Amino acid sequence: MQNSTLMQWEQLLSGVRLRDRQVKDRTKDNEYDLRNDFDDDYSRLIISSAVRRLQDKAQVFPLDNSDFVRTRLTHSHEVATIGRSLGISVEKYLSTRKPQAFKEESVGKLSALLAVAGLVHDLGNPPFGHFGEAAIQTFFRDWFENEKNLRQLAEGNSQYAKQMQADFEHFEGNAQSFRLLTKLNGLVDEYSYNLSAASLASILKYPRSSLEGNKSRAERKAQDLGVSYKKFGYMTSEQERFELVRQYTGIMDKRHPVTFLLEAADDIAYSAADIEDGCKKKVLDYSIITDVFAEFFKTEDDRKLLDSFVSDFKQNTEERRSDRLDNAVQKLRIKAQGAMIHGVVESFLKLHDRILNGDFDEEILENSSAAKVREAFRALAENYIFPNRDIITRELVGGKVIRGLLEIFVCSVSTDSIYQLAELEKNIFKINDEFAYSEKGKNFMLISDNYRYLMQRYPFSLQVDKQPSLYDRLLLVTDFVCGMTDTYALELYQKLSGIKL
Repeated sequence: MQNSTLMQWEQLLSGVRLRDRQVKDRTKDNEYDLRNDFDDDYSRLIISSAVRRLQDKAQVFPLDNSDFVRTRLTHSHEVATIGRSLGISVEKYLSTRKPQAFKEESVGKLSALLAVAGLVHDLGNPPFGHFGEAAIQTFFRDWFENEKNLRQLAEGNSQYAKQMQADFEHFEGNAQSFRLLTKLNGLVDEYSYNLSAASLASILKYPRSSLEGNKSRAERKAQDLGVSYKKFGYMTSEQERFELVRQYTGIMDKRHPVTFLLEAADDIAYSAADIEDGCKKKVLDYSIITDVFAEFFKTEDDRKLLDSFVSDFKQNTEERRSDRLDNAVQKLRIKAQGAMIHGVVESFLKLHDRILNGDFDEEILENSSAAKVREAFRALAENYIFPNRDIITRELVGGKVIRGLLEIFVCSVSTDSIYQLAELEKNIFKINDEFAYSEKGKNFMLISDNYRYLMQRYPFSLQVDKQPSLYDRLLLVTDFVCGMTDTYALELYQKLSGIKL
């Protein structure tokens, strides 16, 4: 029996890479290397500096000195682990129940792909998390109110001007992740890590340009659009590579099916973990948790979670454990994540054909038996953790740092003549002497050599005088800022502001 869905697992799990479509059989090169393509992708990424930098990027609590609370790195490892678990369950079921759609030789690939996606799904996020994203968006909305800046952006790129403007005004960590994975490791390879197209497609939660996406909830409802239109997934500069990913995986204008599982793994990881961190930071207490859970947990299975938490807490109290709440919450997290994993797998398998036909564009977890569990954790985070005074203060500091750095470096790159024309004609990128000795030039020289080289070597577009376009120079700044850790961004801002040496 032939599978009739629009997308096919064989193509969705293809190991085709952007640089070379001719994928070699690994066993011919090394008979002992039996990794699949996604295991290889994981190996390339786990040792990368981009992944290492996540250890000093905030998950919920910015600039926190605690060894317990999660960073982007620990969160990413948790998402990768949960994603792999989801993948193992799904691929085993599909290979036995839908062998015409999911062949036996694909077992192991889906789970490995989800591990890759989980590891890198937050790779492009700027310092200070979503507040850092918002600071970048606000800065550029203000900056583009100046007509001169808009005219300069459009020079040589008039057909893309509005999209390029939207890239910055709606700046998105997901799009920056795609850029990083396809371009910003270009010192080694023109295609960065030269990952498989499937790995790249898996992180495209929003397979839209900045003009197509960024639809509000009201707009999506009015236009009957799904969740994949909420934000955008690639910058104008990576549009060609996005098209290659679509072509090689066959996703067209839809999400890769794995992306639904990645999104669920992300939700499962942070929703329960945020509560654990919140208790450790003394933001939550027993009564708050039980009151919120009682409000949301109405089914028998959900009530079992609450009863179990109450029982564990009481037992810990009787045993006079000093960590009675932390211990009970840790057990709750494990059980709640187990319930959500079960609900997601069950829901994905029920929706399988709709997903592969591109007819489903919602969140899996919200359409599962564990939807209320997720809602309860979200309510705790939104009503008690995120409004915490300490978090708000640190986010405000982070926003000021990001805006301050952008003011300094955007000012330095908006100068017309950075490079000497005579040298440009010989393809030699030598800084203009007058610019080099100016304050703007000195700030420009602080930008990573790696990013400056990539802008020179692989520009999206050039001005008439062969200088990299303003769009490329603004990308240089956002690449530099997004590559910073929280601590580095704070310290650099303090130094450049004269606060400390």
